[in-house]
Amino acid sequence: MADPTSDDDAAASLERHLYWADVPGARRAGGTPEVREEMLEFAAKMRTDERLVVPLGERNLASTSATKGKVKYVLYRVLRPVTWRYDRLLADQTELSIRLAERVIDLEQEVERLRAKVEDTERAGDRT
Repeated sequence: MADPTSDDDAAASLERHLYWADVPGARRAGGTPEVREEMLEFAAKMRTDERLVVPLGERNLASTSATKGKVKYVLYRVLRPVTWRYDRLLADQTELSIRLAERVIDLEQEVERLRAKVEDTERAGDRT
């Protein structure tokens, strides 16, 4: 196995490229349907987290010390009811955004249909 600390320029360049390729929180390019799908996934995650004492993927509870981990867990468990409401509110807001995205998809399709109709009318007018 190669030494990851070697002075290989290609490996360093690849590592740098991979590090910056997927920046956490970065928005992916996509149209309205892709945004709608991401919002559906987020709403489902918030609805799931709303019902859990410890949300999925909660990184803040990790600790190298068992005692520190227990203290973090107890504090989190005591304070968790405060954040349950926000999980529900975020899911509600996301579901409203999903409905808006669905309307935007419908409008985009309608605009495309009307553009095609206008182009057909212009082509028919050019022939006469």
